[in-house]
Order: sequence, then C-alpha cells, then structure tokens
Amino acid sequence: MHNITRVALVGGTHGNELSGIYLLKKWEKTSQFTRWPQLELTQTIANPRACEHSVRYMETDLNREFALEDLQNDRLVGYEQLLAKKLNQQFGPRGRSPVELMIDLHNTTSNMGACLMLLRKDAFNIGMAAYVKDRMPEAVIYFQDNLPEERNRFLISVAQQGVTVEVGPQPNSVLQQETLELMETMTGHILDYVVLYNRGELASLPGEFEAFQYTEDLVLPTDEQGQRLAMVSKRLERRDFHPVEPGEVIMETFDGVPICWEGDYTAYPLFINEAAYHRSHSAMSMSQRIVLRCADYF
Repeated sequence: MHNITRVALVGGTHGNELSGIYLLKKWEKTSQFTRWPQLELTQTIANPRACEHSVRYMETDLNREFALEDLQNDRLVGYEQLLAKKLNQQFGPRGRSPVELMIDLHNTTSNMGACLMLLRKDAFNIGMAAYVKDRMPEAVIYFQDNLPEERNRFLISVAQQGVTVEVGPQPNSVLQQETLELMETMTGHILDYVVLYNRGELASLPGEFEAFQYTEDLVLPTDEQGQRLAMVSKRLERRDFHPVEPGEVIMETFDGVPICWEGDYTAYPLFINEAAYHRSHSAMSMSQRIVLRCADYF
C-alpha cells in the first residue's frame, strides 16, 4: 500500500463557512496537530479575503475554479481564478501533486449532519468510510465518484486524494458549538484512520456499511424572467437523507400545485434548500442508499 503522509487541512474555501476556519485556529492554539506526529500536516485558509468579509466568495466560487483547463487558462484573471492558480502551485500542480491527502472543511445550511463526501471508491477511501462510520455511527457517507469529470472542479481535486467534511445545518457566518464538535470529531477520525492505514492495521474494519450514492440534481421551476414558480415542499424541510418514494410530493407551486418525484427509485435527498445554491435555483440533490462490503476492495 502507498503510504499517505503529506496531509493538507483546508478551511475557509468559502469565507462564510466558519467551522473549518475556527477548527484550524483551535487546533493550532491547543497544539492538536501534534496528536499525529506520523503525518506531515499543513493547515491553510484557502480564501482569506472572503473570510475577512464573511462571504462565500468575492467574485466566483473558489471551489469551482480547479478544472485543469481553467488552471491553465491565462485569460482567467478574476480574484478567485487567480487564487485557484496560486493554490494549485501551492498544493499541486493538479495531476502531479506531492500532497497525498487534502481534507477540505465545509458547512452547509442543509440538515445533513456530519457528512463525509468522497470522490473515489478505492481501498483507501472505502476503508476511511468504513472506519469513520464505525467510530461515528451518526456520520453520513456520501459518494460522488460518478460525477462527470467536467464537474470535478473542486479544490481537493488538486491533491492525490481528497475528501470533504460537510457539516450542517449551520447558517452562513455563524459558528455553532455542536457543528464545530461534529467537524472536529470526524476530522480526527480521518487522521486516525490515515495512521492505521499506513501501518496496515485495518483488520478491525466492519464487514459492510451504509452509504449514499449521488444520482442527480433537481432545480426549482422558473418563468421566462428567471423567477421561481415553486418552493421545496415543507414535507422535505430538514429531512436530508430521508427516503422519498416515486410519486411523493417534493415541491409545490405558489398557487398550491404539488410537484412529485418522478424518478423510478427510492431517493434520498440532500443539500435540501441549500442557501449557497440560490442563484442556480437548486432544490436538492438526489442519492440512492447503498451498502458497501470492505472485502470487495481489500
């Protein structure tokens, strides 16, 4: 197995998501990084100007600026576009990065709890998911390994391996103790796992675990002027990762007409009414429940 020793912890990719910013500050102040002397840990606030202004971004979403063609495009000179190029030099370059694992710390306004978001199903990621779920039963494991390559524009794509810790609900520009504690617990388990992975001490992993697989995104209907015609049904509010059957109401127009789930599978919505996605009129993402066996990957 290829050891994972160079690990980058990143907060403030979005400047109004405070848990990651303050977790890094807390760990630095309390010398928590010394808990893992086997690892070469670095910490970075990705978008300090957005953090200073407590906004998601200044011009464009930094976490969508890491497509390889964009990083190589000298004509893209916006604030976050240039910052992405700088971070790519710091951590990358993408495709040849010396950083073996990046952990990007995020908040959501949706009721997703402590969610570990993964972009691959290889032995390292499957083992991490199983370990975290076993030590933290309330954690939600979410795989996006089926995203089209053109949508993999995330900061973590620069590193050899990358995971996102997404914790909510937490309002933008607010710091809640419970949310910070959940992020701290999950991040600590990830780092503990990396140490055990490097030692080859994974015999205690559970045989199987529950996870969720991305399937699609749903948007709210709009008129010709781009104004919304409907809203997410109150039946779904704060019910991320709860099942929705075909034919169940998921949205309702302002004149009371229900809009039902038209998929042919039991869906588990997430990012329900996520505030950060208001410009795209996103209603929610959909996923399916899956059960993964560790033996299939080790």
